[in-house]
Amino acid sequence: MKWGIMMKKLLSILLAAAMAVSFAACGNTVTSTSAAQSTANAQSTPADESWNNVEKAGKLVLGLDNSFPPMGFVDPKTGELVGFDIDVAKEACKRLKIELQTQPIDWENKTAELNNGNIDCLWNGFSKTAERDKEFNLSIPYMKNEQIILIKTDAPYKSLADLGGKTIGVQSDSSAEAALNSNDAFKKTLKSVVQIDNYSKAVLELQNGTIDAIAIDEVVARYYLTNNPNAYKVLQDSGKDASLATEDYVVGFRKADNALKVKIEGVLKEMAADGTLTTISKKWFDKDVNTVGK
Repeated sequence: MKWGIMMKKLLSILLAAAMAVSFAACGNTVTSTSAAQSTANAQSTPADESWNNVEKAGKLVLGLDNSFPPMGFVDPKTGELVGFDIDVAKEACKRLKIELQTQPIDWENKTAELNNGNIDCLWNGFSKTAERDKEFNLSIPYMKNEQIILIKTDAPYKSLADLGGKTIGVQSDSSAEAALNSNDAFKKTLKSVVQIDNYSKAVLELQNGTIDAIAIDEVVARYYLTNNPNAYKVLQDSGKDASLATEDYVVGFRKADNALKVKIEGVLKEMAADGTLTTISKKWFDKDVNTVGK
């Protein structure tokens, strides 16, 4: 009896020891697996090389709609790409000791152009919106803009209500289109909304009478008003310019490209502090439109 009892106790002790070793091994396996997963996760998140890549290439590739005066457009007299944003970007690149390469793109495909690496940023009267804030890494604002309505000088419209039953043109996938969509009550009064490739074509449509008005960025509208003051006017409402939205202009980067964004923001702040942005503003607008640091 005693020998049987002793054997049972010994077997119990050995079994308990074996289970303890097994649990310890399992615990180490879980810990090792967790550590390995953490290491793998860290390795799967690449370092932000956005600025290093641009610096190594020696150039910043700027994507733009080249028919968006006065921010970036082809000068009809010289055939050169000029504009407020072009001048600011050139100076920014000069200070960063890199070259500026402008790359005209189909504005409707801007997201794909950026995310596919064909361009480094979107810098061409690029308005900040809630949707774009989710999709892109947006810089600090550098300029204010209104979305307004451009009509022919002899048009009889005196308010937004007068456009009821009329046709408005808008650039495809633009912030003007987004502003119009956000004013649902007004949009429902319209006969139709026509999407047009760019504002140059939209102005031709307005001249030809195929549309009654254009929802357009104020800075672009002012350019056409300055160059042809007798042809167009801004729609008024309650004694002031009818506005669909007030926006900020920003530079758009890929979501992960924070290092490049920080570099561009840094030179914009320098240019604001030393008066360079004011000088460029007055060249294109006859006043200081810069909002950096204000």
